[in-house]
Amino acid sequence: RAATQRSKSSSQAVQASMAEDAAGGADPAMMEKLMAALGNGGGGDGGAGGMDMASLQAMLGGGGMGGGGPEADMRRQAQANQQAAAAKNAGEAEGGANGKTWRWEQTSKYGESEIIVRFPLAAPAVKKDVKVVFKARHLKVSVAGEDLIDGKTFGTVAIDDSTWCLVENRTELQL
Repeated sequence: RAATQRSKSSSQAVQASMAEDAAGGADPAMMEKLMAALGNGGGGDGGAGGMDMASLQAMLGGGGMGGGGPEADMRRQAQANQQAAAAKNAGEAEGGANGKTWRWEQTSKYGESEIIVRFPLAAPAVKKDVKVVFKARHLKVSVAGEDLIDGKTFGTVAIDDSTWCLVENRTELQL
């Protein structure tokens, strides 16, 4: 009997608090759910009012304190962004056509992407052998009169930020 009275008085206190919170910006619908979960002070399990951990977690979004809501959405978005960045920074990949090969790697950080394309050369080259033309949506690379690549790019190229160099004793061209 004493447990039932405590449960009823806590239910009344919650209802009074609910009225105060409604005026101060608390969510009345959430408070109604809380009252329903408490069983409106129904006594039952030793004065617990029918509340169990599963119903409390379901009400709070499945994860306990702060399990749902904007924080969880932001956390999920951050994880998705990290996975997307990891996919962009996956390392080198091979490409090529018509017997010509190259390796490329894309890295992305803070919304900026950088792509490095490496062409292995059969024989060492000098600067005058290399012709590279960067256009906003097109790339053409020739070494010693042989076209290594000539085609459209997937995205827009920042021409002023693009460059090339010969490395590995002039047996590799990097863009």
